[in-house]
Amino acid sequence: MKRFRSRFLNGQFIVLFFVFVMMVVLLGNIFEGILFAEASNEQLKNMWWVLSIAFGIAYLLFVYISFRISSRLTKPLEGALKVANELASGNFKARTYEYKLDETGQFSHSLNILARNLESMTNSYEIQQNRLMTLIENMNSGLILIDVKGHINLVNRFYKDTFGIDTNDYIDELYYESIPYEEIVQLVEETLLIEGTVQKQVELPVGLEFRHFDVSGAPILAHDDQMKGVVLVFHDITDIKKLEQMRKDFVANVSHELKTPVTSLKGFAETLLDGAMENKEFRTKFLTIIHDESDRLQTLIQDLLDLSKMEQKHFSLNWQDANLKEIVDDCVLLTKNKADKKAIEVIASYEGDTQIKGDVHRLKQVFLNLISNSLTYTPENGKVNIYVKEQVDTVEFKITDNGIGIKKEELPRIFERFYRVDKARSRNLGGTGLGLAIVKHLVEAHNGKISVDSELGEGSTFTITLLKERIY
Repeated sequence: MKRFRSRFLNGQFIVLFFVFVMMVVLLGNIFEGILFAEASNEQLKNMWWVLSIAFGIAYLLFVYISFRISSRLTKPLEGALKVANELASGNFKARTYEYKLDETGQFSHSLNILARNLESMTNSYEIQQNRLMTLIENMNSGLILIDVKGHINLVNRFYKDTFGIDTNDYIDELYYESIPYEEIVQLVEETLLIEGTVQKQVELPVGLEFRHFDVSGAPILAHDDQMKGVVLVFHDITDIKKLEQMRKDFVANVSHELKTPVTSLKGFAETLLDGAMENKEFRTKFLTIIHDESDRLQTLIQDLLDLSKMEQKHFSLNWQDANLKEIVDDCVLLTKNKADKKAIEVIASYEGDTQIKGDVHRLKQVFLNLISNSLTYTPENGKVNIYVKEQVDTVEFKITDNGIGIKKEELPRIFERFYRVDKARSRNLGGTGLGLAIVKHLVEAHNGKISVDSELGEGSTFTITLLKERIY
């Protein structure tokens, strides 16, 4: 600014000096005319004209120089003011022209640096915001953000998809009017009250089912520990609860299944030791029961071992050429006595090439289990149809019976371990309750699919689809 002021003053000095010289010359002429009265009126008039012209020229020069100076000063300032207004409105891409490296040029340069820094900070903030929103939207937990006044500010995708809600029903609405679950409303109120984290496990209705959630409510605090709101996080633990229940059921079922034959073995052995062995008829009968219960116990233990082995990561199949026709024929022959005892007609038909890649022993275990199940749950004089058909890249095995059938609501659970459709009747008919679980594991190990279609009292149809070639 000192340099600018010096230039401005120099300009003024030149103008004033020019005016001063003109005035001195004119005043000298006037003074000379006064001293020498010989000067005519015409000469005096000319002197006044010259003086007026001199003053006019001096004024014009002063205006011109002032305009140039003000222009050089105001033009950069106007550009800087325009850029400042753009920055204030949020346009951080605005820039001003940087003039010569004087005071105004330095000001424009500093303003441009400020604009670039603001743009960089804004871009960095937007990137962080986008990352944060992407994380929130794609996290595998539900999230609700509530401000200190109780209005919902944010609901992520997981929560919306899980509970099937519309964002308009939540955003900017009060949480206790929008959230339909009383347990969650109470959790928010408790979090606001104690200004600390609150965690609960709740069971909430979602559509036609109930799902389990681990819900956490945490306060949002400012730097001065002032309450700003509450964040709710919903972890879906339904699968964990199901696994926990399956584990409990498995332990209970294994205990029960093992206890039954062991109790029979112990009871009949004690009876024989108490003197029943002296009676040949009782001895034969009791020893037969002990033998059958031992077989049942051995079968149960073997099925448990097989199932445990199949669930391990290193379980592998002995891949080889397998002809499903030959395997099914062997299974039908092995179950012929069981079918004949109940006068059940077993019809097997084949279409196309039934050759695939698979484990012959495990496939025989699958088909033998399904055929045996159909014979078990089909009444006397019933019928079992087996149909093996070649598809484009697969071979389909289908077995249909006219047995007791299965309820629709029980179909999703029939492949669970120890799950029985008719518990009392199933135990009377024998079996370990692990057969279909083993079948499902073996079919999936062959990269195949198994499905069931059944009507209560009408019978059941199991369908297995196996690939012709092995998938590596």
